[in-house]
Amino acid sequence: MIKIFSKYLKPYIGKVILVVFATIITTLMNMLLPTLSKRIIDEGVIDGNQKLITQTMIIMLIVSAVCITVSIFSSYMSSKVSMGFSRDLRKSFFVHVSGLSQGDINKIGSTSLISRQTNDITQLQMIIVQMLQMMLVAPIMVVVGIVLAVITAPELSWTLIIMLPVAMVILGIIMKKVSPVFRETQKKLDTVNRVIRENLNGMRVIRAFNREDFEQKHFEKANSDYCNISKKGNKIMQKLMPTMTIVVNAVNVLIVFFGSRYMDNGIVSYGDIQAYVQYVSMVLMAFMLCGMLLIILPKGQTSAQRINEVFDMESSVREAANPEEIPANAESSVKFENVSFTYPGADVPVLSSISFEAKKGQKIAVIGGTGSGKSTLLNLITRDYDATEGSIYVDGINVKKLRLKDLHDRLAVVPQKAFLFGGSIFDNIRYGRENATVEEVEHALYVSQSKEFVDQKEYGMYTYITPAGTNVSGGQRQRLAIARALVRKPDVYIFDDSFSALDFKTDAKIRKLLKKETKNSVMIVVAQRVSTIKDADMIIVLENGKIAGMGTHDELMKSCEAYREISLSQTQESEVTN
Repeated sequence: MIKIFSKYLKPYIGKVILVVFATIITTLMNMLLPTLSKRIIDEGVIDGNQKLITQTMIIMLIVSAVCITVSIFSSYMSSKVSMGFSRDLRKSFFVHVSGLSQGDINKIGSTSLISRQTNDITQLQMIIVQMLQMMLVAPIMVVVGIVLAVITAPELSWTLIIMLPVAMVILGIIMKKVSPVFRETQKKLDTVNRVIRENLNGMRVIRAFNREDFEQKHFEKANSDYCNISKKGNKIMQKLMPTMTIVVNAVNVLIVFFGSRYMDNGIVSYGDIQAYVQYVSMVLMAFMLCGMLLIILPKGQTSAQRINEVFDMESSVREAANPEEIPANAESSVKFENVSFTYPGADVPVLSSISFEAKKGQKIAVIGGTGSGKSTLLNLITRDYDATEGSIYVDGINVKKLRLKDLHDRLAVVPQKAFLFGGSIFDNIRYGRENATVEEVEHALYVSQSKEFVDQKEYGMYTYITPAGTNVSGGQRQRLAIARALVRKPDVYIFDDSFSALDFKTDAKIRKLLKKETKNSVMIVVAQRVSTIKDADMIIVLENGKIAGMGTHDELMKSCEAYREISLSQTQESEVTN
């Protein structure tokens, strides 16, 4: 927690100093009030000095007014500091996560990352406000309160010797018990968030399999676990205030009992007892503030640990130390040289000894059974993961020697699950290239066979698309994602089973138009349907992560049993042999 605070509070150190100064003034001025009350009682009420009473009350009103004004200023500055801190921390967190590889993100989980970005940072923001307003007040009140109490009635100071160790022991015991509980609470909250997210994303599947009752029980268990662990933490913390109240009342009884005897003997005055009680109450109030901090500090420590876990994680895909530049006249190409890849923690490689080369204007297709490594092969080109062995070249340069930005500038990816952002269709297409003209966007819509359904909408390409594209069909999402890639005009097009939701007629039209659009680029297509890739210049057949065959459709039909089985399972023999 100190690591985060020291880094992200540094820009606001001036405001923090102002808050500290204002808090010290407010606390010290508040500590004057018991002494002024003592003066009213001993020198005003008992002596019947009305003028002194009036003067002292005016002073007390002025002190109170100053305290209120300074407190408002302190609260305002504390809020500015905490809001600025959380804004900067969220930005850094977002930037850091954006730089992690897909594998790194999968290790933590997107749900947990969202929880850390929101709940945990908000928790630290709240702690800063409390620390600036409480953590400074508490030690001042304890030290000054004890000194003034001893000066006011030294004969009663033994009550402090009894009270302070008891209060410290109580706080220590509660802190020791509650810290692990709050850590567990955050984990349970992550589970609740994950279950909610899964249910929202998978609602269609849940309903299709009539599993609403099962998922409700699943959520109820996660929710109950979170509720129970929260209750456990709250029960521990709820013991703090009553226990401290008992200590306060017990000390007050001792002060009044023995103070009255001392007063009868003329050792202390009534005003001394009154002031002493107030100072002791202030000291105990400071311990109460410590107790309130104990409620949030363990949570804050847990949140800080969870945030630091992400910051301490270095991307497994690293930028090149001395990056190379792709020559301006470099021709589009993709080359795999004896590439193998094993997922972290796995024993068996997903890809083994993959070698091929794709040149400008060529269409390379990859086909194979489920789990054969097709999508993984594409992920290695984009450097979502790095190859375990071998080398991958884009435009003649090893991808590990390129800046990630330079690499991605050369690529356009249409993922397996087409994703659209909240905004207009026009904005979604221009996401591929921000400076794309209206004419270029319209052309991309035409090539992707999206123009017809887009023109039918009331606002055309300015129609609003909901986040994730939930207000368009799966096929429409795929076509818009293809249009987004086309407007980019990259060196390498990557289609990861991006035609699966299209009917055969639309698929054929798009493939025909794509051939012209990609004549100056490399086109790599992963597909399940043979009809989608029959016209490819080279088809790579993957089986158990290895190349089972490589060639044109006709060549593979003669030489590759695995490809022939896939093809025959999808089409009639007469259609296949055409």
